[in-house]
Amino acid sequence: MSPFAGFWIPGAMPVQLLVVLAVTFLAVVSIQALLKRIGTPMTPFWQVIGLWLLAFALFKWVIAPSIPFSLLVIYMGLVTVVLFAWISATERTWEPFKRYVLDTLIGASPRHRVVRAVVVTGLPLLAGALTYNYIAPVSISEPVELRNPHPAPPRTITVHGQVIDLQTARNPFRVAK
Repeated sequence: MSPFAGFWIPGAMPVQLLVVLAVTFLAVVSIQALLKRIGTPMTPFWQVIGLWLLAFALFKWVIAPSIPFSLLVIYMGLVTVVLFAWISATERTWEPFKRYVLDTLIGASPRHRVVRAVVVTGLPLLAGALTYNYIAPVSISEPVELRNPHPAPPRTITVHGQVIDLQTARNPFRVAK
């Protein structure tokens, strides 16, 4: 259940979604401008991570009715491709992004080694847990009655005030043999 389910007005949802996206965009730009003004600009790596998490939160909890998991995976894959295309569009953003990733891979500092250890152990554990949850059988109790057959047809019916005995009636449209 989306916490924003009461926010959406039927018929105005497309316009409301555009307003939510515009407010989100302005909030991200404002936060980045504020961080740059106080002297700690957000690096491109953390911009990508933050935007990816923000897109996930919008798709998962803001949009109502909530989208199926398979569609969420498709959308997040598309967001990932778009973010990598955006970050690699210029050398000014690509170099710091690439440097952070490479420093983590080679373990340039103790902080990078800790991040590398968490990623190298955490991602396989997360993939295994997601796979297990997807494949594991769900314990469903069997129904009280295994079969509920239809009831037998009635012996007689009334059509236009005339009572017809279904067991002895003759169908006028059926060819007699």
